Amino acid sequence: MEVKTFFAQRADGRALPRAAVSVLPQGEETLAAGLEDGRGQPLSNPFHADADGRIQFAAPNGHYVVEVGDGTQQQRLHAQFFDQGEIHSASGTQPLSQALDQRLVVVDSVDTLREWPGARVADGCWLVCRSFYRDRPFELDIQLQRVTALDDPAQANQMAWLPSAHPLRDDFHRFTLWAADGAAYVQPGDDIDLLKVGFRADYTDAEGRGSDESAWFQETLDRTPYRTKYLPDLPQGCALYLGKRRITLRSGTRLVGAGARANSRLVSDYVASGFRDGLFLLREPHVIAAWAEGRPQGDLDAAFSHDIHISGLTLEARDFCRGAVTLVCVRDVIYRDIHHVRCGGLKVFHELELNGRYSTREEDPQSDNAVTAGFNPEVPDDLSERIRISDLSGGAGRYTLSPGDSRRAGAVRLNFVRDFSISHVHMDYCNVSGWGGSARPGKGGELKWMRRLRDGFIQDVHCRWTNGAIYFNNAHNIKVYGCSAKEVSDTAFDLEGCTYCLFDGLYAENAANFGISIFYATRGNVIKNFVARQSASAGTLHERLEESKFGPGLGRTLFRRLAGFEDPDFSQDVTLDTGAFVYEGEGFGAVIVDSWADVTYRNVSHHDVVMDLRGHSNAQSPYLKDCRFTFTRPARDGDVLVALGTNRSDYGYWKGGAIVSKVPQPSGVVPLLGQLRAYAGTAIFDLDDLRIDVPGVETAIAVCDARQAGRRPGHAFRLGRNLIPARSGITDLALNRQSGGDALQLDAGDNRALDFSPVQVKALDEGGTRRYAALAFGLDVARASD
Repeated sequence: MEVKTFFAQRADGRALPRAAVSVLPQGEETLAAGLEDGRGQPLSNPFHADADGRIQFAAPNGHYVVEVGDGTQQQRLHAQFFDQGEIHSASGTQPLSQALDQRLVVVDSVDTLREWPGARVADGCWLVCRSFYRDRPFELDIQLQRVTALDDPAQANQMAWLPSAHPLRDDFHRFTLWAADGAAYVQPGDDIDLLKVGFRADYTDAEGRGSDESAWFQETLDRTPYRTKYLPDLPQGCALYLGKRRITLRSGTRLVGAGARANSRLVSDYVASGFRDGLFLLREPHVIAAWAEGRPQGDLDAAFSHDIHISGLTLEARDFCRGAVTLVCVRDVIYRDIHHVRCGGLKVFHELELNGRYSTREEDPQSDNAVTAGFNPEVPDDLSERIRISDLSGGAGRYTLSPGDSRRAGAVRLNFVRDFSISHVHMDYCNVSGWGGSARPGKGGELKWMRRLRDGFIQDVHCRWTNGAIYFNNAHNIKVYGCSAKEVSDTAFDLEGCTYCLFDGLYAENAANFGISIFYATRGNVIKNFVARQSASAGTLHERLEESKFGPGLGRTLFRRLAGFEDPDFSQDVTLDTGAFVYEGEGFGAVIVDSWADVTYRNVSHHDVVMDLRGHSNAQSPYLKDCRFTFTRPARDGDVLVALGTNRSDYGYWKGGAIVSKVPQPSGVVPLLGQLRAYAGTAIFDLDDLRIDVPGVETAIAVCDARQAGRRPGHAFRLGRNLIPARSGITDLALNRQSGGDALQLDAGDNRALDFSPVQVKALDEGGTRRYAALAFGLDVARASD
């Protein structure tokens, strides 16, 4: 059987004489049998070291745990014994006696090993150091090998990553340290435990300071690409401190901890105050060079960084940081299971933004600013891609870097990215946003231009106390599921210039501007299974967060479509399907559609929320079905609770639903007004199967051809099977006829009062223009109590 020799030592490296020794088969609790001493004689178990602390014994082939103690301290080490005559390994076959000459030596710490004369350890000898530093409480079992060829007195007590041969990589480096006399020791293996390569991780919350290890951390990342760097679970209150330095990443960075709920913590004093800044930055020289003149020539994939894996860590800024990690032109990213303290999360940008080639200043509807910068006009092959983000927690700790400024943090920001996923994000003072180019007209927002934030999946994201929750510019095919926003200073959920995106299962509570909004061009976007709720708290958010006011809604607007523009090449639309808009403040909330979009609006309930779907002058067609409005407070004379219509010679409708008031309303309140105002052609609008139960009003439904310039032919309404309060009526304001044009065309059969008496439409002979001018719509109704 193989004989092994160990030495029992105290923490300071001195021998531990007569130490008690127990040998157990690995994984068992019973003492091993069949031990022999160095002369081959039977050896009892347990036994004692000799007067010099030497432990020598043989055991049958297998793995063992050797426990050594003197009553005050206990040590454990692992050993493997061979009962064969020769050893086979990757380097060849050697006699057992030769292998035993390279026996394992156990040392209490690297600090102790550095004090040993190099001659004491034979070349090739393997050592295990129980810890790295005597004064750090980490039991590590660090494996090192003596390599005399690297001895260098000039490197005394230093550490470095030295080039080393590797079968797969030309730039492979191994951790090497030198003792006080320059004796060299090398650490084997590919993966790296940071505590085993000299990191003290001695920052403490109690003292608020620690050793600045940023330089060694930077060198470690630089020299070990495509190798996992592991930061174990540290004692509570401890962390690895990176000083005031921003850490630079490179392709192949793999930085892993024990989990966001553990204490694998990196602490930094770097203040990342810029929008594109972070505690960690990836912007490699080859990427900068590749995009300097626009789209690169040759292999496009080579113009990107690759393979970033950051997970299982706590990233902590001592003050405030807008982002923890910033990546530029990157593919294949995993960023997951990260806890953030006083900092934002992950941001991805494109080099064409940073080098100034992409500009939002130029304005030309016949060109796409992204193509001018160098992006492919036809195929999205030049975007960052395959970005996987999940399980982010924590937050920035406050709304902005300084009170009243605009330097806010973000949980996730993705610019010019395709093929991404974001899930399970719960970060306070941080939002999730993306940008695929400017959505403004003349700057790339026209629908004929490509959207360059594409093909993404987002779920279970929850934001509060931030400037917006989830929003995108020029995005395409982004699906968002089961997300929420609370107490946000701008619009909670927002699509700007987006196409074929889906919001499903949203909850928005108290947004200082809009609960849900759509800006600029819109095509194929769907919002479903949503709840947007505003209370009085929404109107004071801008004060509490020291943010400028957001008009004109100021916490009253539940949904808004605005800043639209005509796109002659494409129709525009949005669908809202199954949801609730709830207002709980003073007065009323509002749903407003201003311009250039067909709106399909199904199965939506409204609580103290007025609606204006007429638009300013260029809204398209609304299609409403099975929508309900409930009011619990009185409006004012002349207020219109629901207004809708189309501003082109087309078709629209509201079929099925109700407007119900739980309290009597003033007689001059108009529950429903339909208007048509296209200046040419004939628009047709249907109002069918509606129940208007609003006590006290004189006019339950008002309809009008709202042109006041005497046009022909007249527009048309069809009203069928509607129910209205007794002693109220359906009124044609007759604006176009009173201006010298044709009368409104009406098909109004089988409309009845709630007592089932028949109701006819009554047209005004005069005064329609004056009466229409006295009406209030939308936000004017909602803000009446301000």
